[in-house]
Amino acid sequence: MKKTLFLLAALILSASALPAADEAAVRVYVLKHKRVEEAALLIRPHLSDSASITLTQKLNAMTVTDRPEKLDQIGKVLAAFDAPPRGFTFAVKLVRARADVPEGSIAREIGGLGAKLKSMFQFNDYALIDSVVLRAAEGGRVDTQFGEEYLLSFTVRPAGAGNELLLAPFSLSKIYKKPGGTAALLRPLYRSSMPVTLSQTLVIGASREEKSKTALILILHAQELPSGAAEQGAVAPKAAAKTEKTEKTAKPEKPEKKP
Repeated sequence: MKKTLFLLAALILSASALPAADEAAVRVYVLKHKRVEEAALLIRPHLSDSASITLTQKLNAMTVTDRPEKLDQIGKVLAAFDAPPRGFTFAVKLVRARADVPEGSIAREIGGLGAKLKSMFQFNDYALIDSVVLRAAEGGRVDTQFGEEYLLSFTVRPAGAGNELLLAPFSLSKIYKKPGGTAALLRPLYRSSMPVTLSQTLVIGASREEKSKTALILILHAQELPSGAAEQGAVAPKAAAKTEKTEKTAKPEKPEKKP
């Protein structure tokens, strides 16, 4: 009698486990734009306790075993995550500001920003060093030289779907060339993580001290490119292209102690 009861209990337990096994399904997801390792971390909170994931890094794919309704949910999460990288343009001007010279005319060199600079800073003269328009995508790095003396570098961090970008690290350095040689040395002047709002102008002033007679002012305006521009090759995901460069002003500068 005891043996019969034991077998009956075993049969009941096996029968109750069958539906879970029957409900399991397998689905393969191939990502086009984002790394499969990042996607695996993203979907883990959506998986069942008994689910399994297998990554195939060469194909940038993952194989997921779980219940069908879970796989449908994971598909929606990955579709939103695996979007093409957003592309941006960055219009950047680098200006040298001085307080130790008579007041100069800045309208032609800097345009309508001249009045804004006068209201923000206490300098008499603003001379344009260089002006460029750059293109970069999420994850792309920018390295561009202003004139003969300065180098601007930043990386565009993933922006999601909002209007806020993070350029980090964001650095402006001065270029020093060794006498008689071609090798150049960089001395960092400014380094930070720079939050940027699309379609708004960012003005950054840097000087050695608060009462310095000279300063560098960097003016940056970022805008988003049309959807898919980065994917079509207009913007390289891992690099930035300098697409426009204006001529430096012909206004002569007096000898000065530059920041």
